[in-house]
Amino acid sequence: MKHIFVALFILLGFANVAHAAATDPLKYLPVQDGGRTKPLETLARETLQLVYGKQSYRGPDGKSRPALEIVMTWMLVPTYWDTQKIVEINHRGLKDSLNLNHDDKYFTPAELFANTRLVLVMQELASFRETKKKLDPYMQAAQRLESQLATYSAAKQGQAFHVAPPKPLAPAQPDAPNPHAGTATGAPKPIAAGENVAPPPTMPMMPMMAGGASARWLAANELEGELKDSFAAMARAFVHALPSDGTQAPATDPVQAKADLQKAVDDFKAKAQAQNPDAYPSETSISVEVHYDSFHPFMWAWICYLLAAVLIAVAWQTSRGALMKAGWLFAVSAFVLHVYGFGLRVYLTGRPPVSNMYESVVWVSFGVMVFAMIFEILNKKKFILLAGCAIATLCLIVGDLAPTILDQSIQPLQPVLRSNMWLTVHVLTITLSYSAFFLAWGLGNIGLFFILRGEKPTDERPRTFSHSIYRAVQVGVVLLAAGTILGGVWADYSWGRFWGWDPKETWAFIALMGYLAVLHARLTGWCQNFGMMAFAVIAFNLVLMAWYGVNFVLGAGLHAYGFGAGGVEYVGAFVALDLIYVGYVTYVKTERERLAATSA
Repeated sequence: MKHIFVALFILLGFANVAHAAATDPLKYLPVQDGGRTKPLETLARETLQLVYGKQSYRGPDGKSRPALEIVMTWMLVPTYWDTQKIVEINHRGLKDSLNLNHDDKYFTPAELFANTRLVLVMQELASFRETKKKLDPYMQAAQRLESQLATYSAAKQGQAFHVAPPKPLAPAQPDAPNPHAGTATGAPKPIAAGENVAPPPTMPMMPMMAGGASARWLAANELEGELKDSFAAMARAFVHALPSDGTQAPATDPVQAKADLQKAVDDFKAKAQAQNPDAYPSETSISVEVHYDSFHPFMWAWICYLLAAVLIAVAWQTSRGALMKAGWLFAVSAFVLHVYGFGLRVYLTGRPPVSNMYESVVWVSFGVMVFAMIFEILNKKKFILLAGCAIATLCLIVGDLAPTILDQSIQPLQPVLRSNMWLTVHVLTITLSYSAFFLAWGLGNIGLFFILRGEKPTDERPRTFSHSIYRAVQVGVVLLAAGTILGGVWADYSWGRFWGWDPKETWAFIALMGYLAVLHARLTGWCQNFGMMAFAVIAFNLVLMAWYGVNFVLGAGLHAYGFGAGGVEYVGAFVALDLIYVGYVTYVKTERERLAATSA
């Protein structure tokens, strides 16, 4: 097993060494997007993910190209990309509205812009927005198409690449004292030093901070003078560094092309930084984000969690100690990768990583593993760690495979969340309670499996499952109660009232009452071993509603910063299958007991 472990990490090491493409230097060019600075590599990945639905492009020749090469060439050779199928549309109803072929998934920008029905769809979307209602799946698809076409157009025209900060504004010099200043009959009040000046109507409003760090950066098509010449030189070097299509030898030696591009990028970065040094990000933060995007620690974490779950399951059934040790080794390795990914994200954001649904899914899986490891060390039952690894694998795979539903991008915090203290004590506490309940859910499902296999609820293994579930639910109830109270204090601080029956608050309270009822039933004897396993599975639907349902189904309330769309059909199927599973096991158990009583 030790050799397997070493081999895995050798594989990880090679996987992290990306192909040394000649265009790599451009990855580290800082750009401004979405209210923050990020590497051009990150912007390219996010842009291609939105428009094409993936972070790499597979062309007609079957070869896969990285996002950076694709998105940059949208600006350099737009006429070519206008005729390529790069815009993803999945919604059948939207295809009907646009008279598009149902069997096609991708469409060219040219055919979409020329579609006479596109204007009607966009008008319909605008009218629906005015109603302030939650967008249905059709409108969500229309809104995504609007964003796709706008993003592609902005990239094609160079407006999407904000590559240089503006020069800081010189402090305004106050005029001579005017006794009539500020009055109805006097001259307009002069702009005070440091006072914000409204940008032109075409310029998006962004907050001005010290040194102009958050002022809107200049787009590629707005550059002038030396910056414009330097950017053009960098674009030429990028074109020369592009890989050959394989039909002929590259025009430039890749090593020399990479060196030339590096020099051009360094020259442009120096000129851009000289415009406003305070607004330019550090090389370290840019390099860390490129590493985070390319290494993808959470992907490697779920791979290790999956291997750990398989090894632990085999060890549990065969009682082989060596396999259990190997399972622990992979579980700890996965956990280290999990923590490493969190550390990178916290460094990049400067806050706890729980501001959106994707981050909460990753954090909840982390909490599940913390509780699973603690309970496993205390009880040494194997199945607890197995449940933890299985749930962590599920969560991280969902985070990886649903980027259009769970947004993985790093975004600035909403104003109401800009308190690291409250974000930590409230949100982390609430979501940790979800982790404990999630672990109880996993234990409940595994325990029901053994009931289905023929074990009686009074046998040793079901009793052990029931006890572990009971402890997990106790931990979850304490954390959920504390988090709900702390949320009320934060609400009083932010909104001026402790409790307002907001949907998020209401469902947190319902979940708390539901699990308190389970604990009460256990203490009074109404709920025995089988009941704890069944209710651990059923009650988790209350958590799903508070966690996912309020944000993605109801879409109402003051917690608007957590709202999202999509995935309802998958979550609904998950819940339905889980409830059917509980009902089937209950039926089998009841029939088995009835037959036993009849035969007796």
